[in-house]
Amino acid sequence: MSIHRVWQQRPAFFRPIQCSLHGDEHLIQTVANVVTSLPFIALGMQAPSAYWNGMMEAAFAKRALKDPDLRMVHNVHKMASLLGGVLFIADDVFPKNSYLHAAWHLAAAVGVGTCNKLLQ
Repeated sequence: MSIHRVWQQRPAFFRPIQCSLHGDEHLIQTVANVVTSLPFIALGMQAPSAYWNGMMEAAFAKRALKDPDLRMVHNVHKMASLLGGVLFIADDVFPKNSYLHAAWHLAAAVGVGTCNKLLQ
């Protein structure tokens, strides 16, 4: 089997996103692209890092060990997070199945919703 053939048969999640293959054609397009991305850059600077997310997860687990009321909520949070991760990967493996994309959003919403109990 040739290298070219193996390369063409790689899974979708290893393929780069095919946006614009030729880039911006005019200066106005470049300016418009930069201006419309500024809000997302600002939002990204304010987004929580993986470090703080991990710290919150650890605090949730510690409190769940001590507080029996939080134990059930933490179990739901844990399972929703695991299910969301599996569905997220499955969405990449089976891109034509639109229900998987919606399902991982729902699992993520359940996982985030259980964090409210931690704040009480």
